[in-house]
Amino acid sequence: MDRQNNNISTNNRYSSPSEPENPDTAALWGCILLFSTFWMFVLSLYSIVMSEYVPETGNTTLDWIKKDEHYCLLIPITLPVAVYAIFWNWLGMKFFKHN
Repeated sequence: MDRQNNNISTNNRYSSPSEPENPDTAALWGCILLFSTFWMFVLSLYSIVMSEYVPETGNTTLDWIKKDEHYCLLIPITLPVAVYAIFWNWLGMKFFKHN
């Protein structure tokens, strides 16, 4: 009897690492990721395409985005490059840890 209880309690070592610690927060983080992706898309769309067709507003920030030719493309392109670099760094860390 004592031996069976001991086997059940030591199986925590073999649990899957992909299981979230608190599954209730997974939906929250998913919603945060979706909303932030949506707002990044809207802001990028405005800075790249729509700002050229909007008249002068008198707001210095919006007028700067309208006249800008470099940063309107640099900022949206930086995000995919950063994700790519983070992924390869993470993959290299996994190879290093498991070899």
